[in-house]
Amino acid sequence: MRDETKVPQYSTAGFYGIEGSPRQVFNFNPGWRFRKGDAVGAQNESFDDSDWEAAALPHGLEILGENASGMRNYQGVAWYRKRFTLPESMKTKRVVVYFEAVMGIGDVWINGQSVAQHLGGYLPFAADITELVRHDGDNIIAVRADNSNDPLYPPGKPQEYLDFTYLGGIYRDVYLIETESLHVTHDLLSETIAGGGVFVAVEDAEDDRAELAVRTEVINEGTASRRFTLRTILENMEGSVLLVKEESAELQPGEAKAFEQQLSVKNAHLWHPDDPYLHFIRTEVLEDVKIVDSFRTRFGIRLFEMRGDDGLFVNKKFIGYKLSGVNRHQDYAYVGNALPNSGQWRDAVLLREGGSNVVRAAHYPLDPAFMDACDELGLLVTVATPGWQFYNHENPIFEQRVIEDTRAMVRRDRNRPAVLLWETALNETEDQPISMLKELHRVVHEEFPFPGAFTCADVDGAKLAGFDFYYHGSMEDEKCSLTREYGDGGEVDNFGSQNAMTRVKREWGEQAMLNQSRVRAHDLKDIYNTPPKRIGATLWCGIDHQRGYHPDPFFGGVLDVFRLPRYSFYLFKSQYAPDYKLNGINTGPMVYIAHEISQVSGSDVTVFTNCEEVRLTWLGEVVGTLKPESGTDVPHPPIVFPDVFDFHVISSKWRNRTGEIKMIAEGLIGGEVVCREVKTYSEWLAGVKLEVDDVNVALTADGSDFVPVRAVLVDHKGVPKVLADEFVHFEVEGPAEIIEGPVPGMNPMKTQFGIATVFVRATTEPGEIRVKASIHGLKSDVITLRSTAPELPLVFDASYVPAATEAKSSAPKWDTAPVQASAPAKPEEIAKLEEQIRRLNLELTSKEQDIMELKGSRR
Repeated sequence: MRDETKVPQYSTAGFYGIEGSPRQVFNFNPGWRFRKGDAVGAQNESFDDSDWEAAALPHGLEILGENASGMRNYQGVAWYRKRFTLPESMKTKRVVVYFEAVMGIGDVWINGQSVAQHLGGYLPFAADITELVRHDGDNIIAVRADNSNDPLYPPGKPQEYLDFTYLGGIYRDVYLIETESLHVTHDLLSETIAGGGVFVAVEDAEDDRAELAVRTEVINEGTASRRFTLRTILENMEGSVLLVKEESAELQPGEAKAFEQQLSVKNAHLWHPDDPYLHFIRTEVLEDVKIVDSFRTRFGIRLFEMRGDDGLFVNKKFIGYKLSGVNRHQDYAYVGNALPNSGQWRDAVLLREGGSNVVRAAHYPLDPAFMDACDELGLLVTVATPGWQFYNHENPIFEQRVIEDTRAMVRRDRNRPAVLLWETALNETEDQPISMLKELHRVVHEEFPFPGAFTCADVDGAKLAGFDFYYHGSMEDEKCSLTREYGDGGEVDNFGSQNAMTRVKREWGEQAMLNQSRVRAHDLKDIYNTPPKRIGATLWCGIDHQRGYHPDPFFGGVLDVFRLPRYSFYLFKSQYAPDYKLNGINTGPMVYIAHEISQVSGSDVTVFTNCEEVRLTWLGEVVGTLKPESGTDVPHPPIVFPDVFDFHVISSKWRNRTGEIKMIAEGLIGGEVVCREVKTYSEWLAGVKLEVDDVNVALTADGSDFVPVRAVLVDHKGVPKVLADEFVHFEVEGPAEIIEGPVPGMNPMKTQFGIATVFVRATTEPGEIRVKASIHGLKSDVITLRSTAPELPLVFDASYVPAATEAKSSAPKWDTAPVQASAPAKPEEIAKLEEQIRRLNLELTSKEQDIMELKGSRR
């Protein structure tokens, strides 16, 4: 079951802070000003930015419409500036600014002085700004972000020919990190191969024992020599100490030293995709008895092996099943790539809950918060060097930057137990040199010189380069393989129009989503009927995404761009065994009726289930009990009840009756009912009902976090009405605002298959938030949620935020008396309405009979 609402613990620059430590991390996201377009001299302190817009990071340059494909997004230069005062604690400390990602080319200045340039939009970079910041007054940081096409760094391909988009901005988190002058190095600022920071490697793991190697690099950035003790502490998930190692040394000014400590762990709780138990290494640097640096590194004790014909082994045991998952692009409706950490976490929860145990990153490293969630949920990840169908043969700097990206990718994600494969090639790039692939293979193993690192790429190039693992390999190959993409290309009519039965919008309705799920169900057969050497497959694609070269977004996801599920979501979810349990997601026996019992529904009823059999009841009578089709290789194929539904039965037999019209599916195991779903026929549209789709992840008051709020059209009894189309107007009251933009259709939003979604974004003030949804002439609804204070302290100057934005975030007021959209009418009102309907039906029936008699007399 999902945990109760919580604020997940996100990593910061690859580590987790400790309260009271001399190493502190500050949230640097709020309080920026922003300008789309170039601005000469904007790096200078004296530059006048008073007419710029406000921005809180993550920020994506613009609010885009639901369809942002086909080059509709901005490409070019954008500027960010921020005024800030350093916390008092930083006066004698080293200060590092850490960017998780800036799309394209990111140039950074502090108080007019250049401190960093980074090329590429998907990996982090950092700069030590200790010597440039002032501790007795204001500072100005300026960032120039340019997401223009550029063939000199990966991916390199022009967006107009790209299957995804270079959605711009400082679209991931930014942190300030303070340390003493004697401290563990920052991994990005260290040139030590397979070093920098803390690297926890699992050399062996089986049953309840493990052998670990912990590499730690310490630097003295002070002016005098320092003697210290490095203490490495193994902690379990609950924080209890399991092992302690200590080592003493002395460092001269400017000197760094790398340590490697061996830990033999007994009675270990190993990490497994089905039991993702996590440990911490707590690192302490002590001078005399005083701690001068401390933090935690989270990891899982696990060992992956690829044993050829025998398949994937985890901790010396065969995994026992096929991996089944999806590819994932990172963009989101409206905000582009600027999805806050909570949204990253929700994506991981939804994909894991929807049947995925593996995600292929397409085609770049994913956000650290998404990776944090994967570690915690046992969702395996294949991480990828940025690239797609492009190699620059004209300038050797491109290849060098591919190599640099690969090294940085391994350095960033080496401690993550969820990482299964390192995709160290430019995706679908047939003309990339084999010499480069060999170098990438070497770099991965140089940066990860321990068991469990597997380079992978499409089979032909991977064989020539000596990779450890193949995509789309054959059963005759020596090495294990995975089908990296399936389920879409064979369905496309042509690659100009790109119409396919698998690419459907939710608003197209029941039949379109049923068609997609049938194709998906057919394709699943080819995953499970292969030998162990083929360890699994990932569907293209898990979530709808925007594209550069085509005017249509990709509509083939099991989740749409708003993260609403299509029927296929439940098909994949039903592949879990009924006794499967995993903390953080909803599991267990399930049935889902892929039928809306509406006037446009088909006669067959499809049910997705992981039970032994399903009993279907319609209009109070048992239709039958069916078992899934046998011999399909799919663990739990859909069950289809043929010729069940006929709307004419409702329009004739039930016309003059009272009571609800229901379809009931019951899942049976061992002859006993273990789960049940009820679909109720919807009648006349009465109003709207609000739901917060937060998957139990709390809303954080940091200025950028947001949560989806769904407005569901309902009838007079609160039953969802998917066929109604209405414009829903949203309002918010409290410390929050609605994410809106210049593109029509955001607010008010027209419902799609009975649902309209709005994103409610918190300010930096925690508190109670009220959201109202209304439709002209129908019942409105109000829902209350609460934002919580952020875990990390915020560094920003509230007076620097433009006044126009402050006014915008002042929410409109309305009558605060709560209105329940789905509140039932009083019994006497219902009886009165039903009696009126019965009389109207009798009158209509009488008139129909009169007309038929009149027609008969004329004949």
